[in-house]
Amino acid sequence: MDNTFKLIYGISPKAIQKTCVIMPFDIPGAAAALGVTGMAQGKVFACGQGKGLTLIRSGMSAGFVGDCVLWLKDTPCHEIFFLGTCGLFQKQPGLDIGTVLAPVHIYPFESFSAIAAGQMSVPKPLHADQTLLNKAGLDIPRVDCVSFASLHEEAKHVQFFQKLGAEAIEMECAAFFTAVRLISRASSALLIASDIVGDKDLCFNLSPHNKKNLAEGISQACKAIISFNGV
Repeated sequence: MDNTFKLIYGISPKAIQKTCVIMPFDIPGAAAALGVTGMAQGKVFACGQGKGLTLIRSGMSAGFVGDCVLWLKDTPCHEIFFLGTCGLFQKQPGLDIGTVLAPVHIYPFESFSAIAAGQMSVPKPLHADQTLLNKAGLDIPRVDCVSFASLHEEAKHVQFFQKLGAEAIEMECAAFFTAVRLISRASSALLIASDIVGDKDLCFNLSPHNKKNLAEGISQACKAIISFNGV
């Protein structure tokens, strides 16, 4: 197992620390804010060591994130944070670019084939674990969200998702929490709002003001993880 794990993750399973942070892609400034100065690249994932935590870059998609969690079962990992970004369906008081959110209920629309074929059915929502946020007493806004398998198709379904009560959309949280329960680890997710769904200008050409808010949100999320790690 040790050799296979190191091949996949880039480090030995024994090097995994008690607290892990899974990040689907390189969120600008996040690694440095978590005290990580370099990443060891495995065949699938990459790992970096910060003070008291291991940062793992899983790659985007439900499958990559779910597998990344499952292989942590036989390691020293005790608790896992998910750190990602999300899109908002609309701005509202307390929800804007750069806002740090925690999902409560998550609707798993994870089949790209069903989405592309127009065969979506409403799944039973998952309840996100908030153990780590509650333990640390972190005051993070809670939202219901959608885990959706297509960036291309998401704007077509905004009204439908809003009728479900969702306020944000991302790709991996449902898989993350499902996998975490299978390996019986405490967990929480932090999502930084990075765009408004359907607003192409806002998504691909952030204003200096929104860039500043996004950077502040990333910093806030990383500080929240570090504050937990010091509890």
